[in-house]
Amino acid sequence: MSFDFGELLRKLRLYIVNFNIFPSIPPTEDQYELRSQRISTRLFIVLLVLSLTTLILYTSLINITQTVNVDSPTMAQYIQLYSTYPQTLSCDCRQISINYDTFVHLDYSLHQICSSVFTTQEWFDYMLRARPLGFLYNNDFRASGRNVFQTLRAFCDLTSQTIDNRLTQFYASQFVSSSVVSEELFELQIQAFISQFISSTTSDFLLSLSSIRQITQSNLLLPALQTNFMLYIYSSSYILPLSYKYGNCSCATTPKCKVEYSIMNGANTTILFIVPGMYFGCYAVESLLQSDLRCFYNRTCISEIQSYLNGSTPINFKALDPNVSVGFNVNSTLEDILDKLMVEQCYPSITYESYYNECAPSQCNYMYETKNSAIYIITTIIGLIGGLITILKLIFPSVVSLVRRRRQRQTREAASPEQENSQSNVQLLKECIERFNIFPSIPPTEDQYELRSQRISTRLFIVLLALSLTILILYTSLINITQTVNVDSPTMAQYLQLYSTYPQTLSCDCRQISINYDTFVHLNYSLHQICSSVFTTQKWFDYIHSARSTTTLYLNDFRIGSTYIFQALQAFCNLSDQTIQNRLSQFYSIQYVSAFVVSSQLFKLQI
Repeated sequence: MSFDFGELLRKLRLYIVNFNIFPSIPPTEDQYELRSQRISTRLFIVLLVLSLTTLILYTSLINITQTVNVDSPTMAQYIQLYSTYPQTLSCDCRQISINYDTFVHLDYSLHQICSSVFTTQEWFDYMLRARPLGFLYNNDFRASGRNVFQTLRAFCDLTSQTIDNRLTQFYASQFVSSSVVSEELFELQIQAFISQFISSTTSDFLLSLSSIRQITQSNLLLPALQTNFMLYIYSSSYILPLSYKYGNCSCATTPKCKVEYSIMNGANTTILFIVPGMYFGCYAVESLLQSDLRCFYNRTCISEIQSYLNGSTPINFKALDPNVSVGFNVNSTLEDILDKLMVEQCYPSITYESYYNECAPSQCNYMYETKNSAIYIITTIIGLIGGLITILKLIFPSVVSLVRRRRQRQTREAASPEQENSQSNVQLLKECIERFNIFPSIPPTEDQYELRSQRISTRLFIVLLALSLTILILYTSLINITQTVNVDSPTMAQYLQLYSTYPQTLSCDCRQISINYDTFVHLNYSLHQICSSVFTTQKWFDYIHSARSTTTLYLNDFRIGSTYIFQALQAFCNLSDQTIQNRLSQFYSIQYVSAFVVSSQLFKLQI
């Protein structure tokens, strides 16, 4: 049997033409009614397809924000999540404050002089035993060189103790964060805190040292070796201090006068050897700070010094190694070395894993944009298609029937007057409304009582449906809802405008949550005018010292003590200025932390 494709197409076309999903019950043979039903069917199918297509396109193309929670993530999981979702990942810490000693350890090494033989008691005793008998000038290295090494030892101990004490405070400080900080930001913050710690420790130490140095000079303190002043005894009741001069420099006007340390031929002033880089002056500390250690990097230089000592048992020593020095060079002065707290190297160890384990986040959540899944689209379509079909089935047959009857009547009454046509249209609409029935019996009844009951049910249904829709529309249109609006990368002008309109709800996340104060704060100050006047300058000190009378003056004579008064004033000015500068440096390095933009008024109040 051959397959007749043409016959199949004919049957398919006939099926489509006669397709009817709104047949009357019982089926009618009236061609007018059948055509109305088929038109309703075609309109129903077209609108149903259009509605479903629109709904599918909308639900499949819109972007949605998906939130995912991860319970008790490991560090490896966190790092992986952060690499994928750095902007939205948030992990709340169980422990929001953690001591720094949990994840930071700071090792350091001092200048090698501090661990060398030259700052040991063995070397001090050797210098004392090996000193030649007889008279030696104070600036002879054999006479006072021991004091140099003892001062070096004191500086080593002071810096080490200062660092250890401050480290104890540093380790007890707490790192506060309510959520896990990324490894990169964590290391940046800790490095900044370490830098601030080193800076503040160094500044405080140098400020204390500067205070001691300036107070020592301004109060005219006399060392045991009387290296700055000589006490001239006029009588049993009158002693006058006379300042020493080193070259053209007077200890009365500055504590920094110095001469090179040397080894001389006893009471004779013949210089046998000059110790390179080492100086002797008004005060041991001042002259040492201007000295360097080049001689002690050179074994030949040290052997030369030993050759002028009388030690019967020379001490075994090892010269300083220039290859070991990293932060300093051979010619670095002691002041340069102390400016860095004598620290050769600093070895910070930051362990992010320890921080993460101590933070111990209970849950991480992150958000990402995606499309609706196929399952969601299918369930949405299934959920809406039933109501859509019901509404379309309810509307189209009646609408098509009404429109076709109206056109049919208009055609019949085309010749009638306009007033009659209008009355006819009204009559048609009235009849349609009166006969409208969405609850017909099957098979249709002719009983007027039953028909009236069905029409009453229809009217009640329509009234209640209209009331329900009206209430729903009024409710949804009158209730207040919270609308969230996103503004990407707003300018400051946009932010100020938004804040003036929405001060209570505006929220702007910061890309940089911690900002150094020096970025937006600058503090200027001015000291008393005496600090910038000529009266606190070296030129004035030299003038009043050189211009005073050469006759004998009492100690309470202004011409005697005025030099030290003005030096004390200079000391106070310098100390005040240095204190303010140190604190400002610390202040500027402090970080202002805020996850959100703070309003201008609140920002100024906080600062």
